[in-house]
Amino acid sequence: MLRRILKTLTGKSTLVLLACCGAELSARPACSQLAYQEIRQDVEYKIYIYAKESAGALRWRFQTKTVGHNPFTKEKMKPFYSDWQTADCANSTVDGRIVAAIAQSGADVGLAEILRTVCGYPR
Repeated sequence: MLRRILKTLTGKSTLVLLACCGAELSARPACSQLAYQEIRQDVEYKIYIYAKESAGALRWRFQTKTVGHNPFTKEKMKPFYSDWQTADCANSTVDGRIVAAIAQSGADVGLAEILRTVCGYPR
């Protein structure tokens, strides 16, 4: 049935696997998987795994989406979409940089949680 619908829409037969939230995808999911959330300087923000695709054995390419809002003023921030990054689950690296379990600087905050989510490790 799905093949017929896609053939009608695209004009050719295509095999597509559709999944949502946490599945191994090569296309953007309909809903994103929450990886990290925090409140910092009166802004509550959440980081989602927006897209994820396999890049080999225990390696993933992924994009994140960050959304935020101020809970006091109800002001919402424009969503931010990251560039594609590569996670190596065997070596605990993102783009070749080792990810520490505890953040060493503000730039590393949430990176361990993102790596766990991308690799499918329990929190």
